[in-house]
Amino acid sequence: MLSKEQIETNKALFQQTLQGYDLFTPELEEFLGEDLYTAPATTTTSMHGAFPGGLVNHLLSVTKHANTINKGMLECHKLEQRTMVQTCFLHQIGKVKLFKFNESEWHRTNLGKMYEYNEDIVSMTVGERSVFYALNYGVKLTETQTQAILNWDKSDDDKASRYYTEPLGVILRAANDIAVLEQKCIQNG
Repeated sequence: MLSKEQIETNKALFQQTLQGYDLFTPELEEFLGEDLYTAPATTTTSMHGAFPGGLVNHLLSVTKHANTINKGMLECHKLEQRTMVQTCFLHQIGKVKLFKFNESEWHRTNLGKMYEYNEDIVSMTVGERSVFYALNYGVKLTETQTQAILNWDKSDDDKASRYYTEPLGVILRAANDIAVLEQKCIQNG
């Protein structure tokens, strides 16, 4: 759980990075609004970030780990900073408006199910919804960015996404996995 101060600190850092790299369009920022900064990363406490502000907290963590991984890459695979940060910030924005607070105290208390899926929106994967939001609100994505966002959460059994993913997708997936591990460690004390 994040305090209001931590949510505000994350919001300020996120906005500073958005502006510094010119990552989102004003239309996308307006559409996402405050929901971006209060959205959870997941629905249940057994996962990570199932609390207000969990999504931005996770996106900042993914970006930090992607930067670290990128620094260690062979020169021929190192990524341009802006493209990498933009992809990290965009890859899960499809979670904004995807979850709604679970009104059932029993489910929250006994199952840790803090949020439910919003049944009022069309069903898409998080990556598909993230790309939809970005493109619908004027963000231009490269093929490589689109591939990375669509494939970051595909299973290891999906050989096409595993073996034919560009370095950006590999870094994004690894950074996401490390961020989840880190957040679970913090969450479990």
